[in-house]
Amino acid sequence: MCSTTCFSPVPCVLILNVDTEVEDEEEAAGAVGIPSDKSLFKNTNVEDVMNRRRQQREQAKEDAQKKKEQDKMQREKDKLTKQERKDREKKRTQKGERKR
Repeated sequence: MCSTTCFSPVPCVLILNVDTEVEDEEEAAGAVGIPSDKSLFKNTNVEDVMNRRRQQREQAKEDAQKKKEQDKMQREKDKLTKQERKDREKKRTQKGERKR
C-alpha cells in the first residue's frame, strides 16, 4: 500500500509533469535515456534527427516569410486594381454628365 487512500498491494508510481525549458540537445539526449556526456559512444541518429527538425523549422520560417511577402504584393496589386477600376468608373460618370 502506498497511501491511506490507496489499498492496492502493488506500489503506485507518481509521475510529475514539470515545465522546464530544455535545450534541443538535452531534450534529445533525455529522450534516448543516456546522458550525452556520459555515453560511451556518440549517438549520431539523435544529431541527425535534431538537424532535420532544425532544417524543417528553418524551411517553415522561410516559407512563412515568402508567403507573407507574396500576400503583401497581392494586397498592393489588388489595391492598385481597385483604384484603377474606381478611376475608370469616375471618368465614365464624368463623361456621362458632360453629355447631358
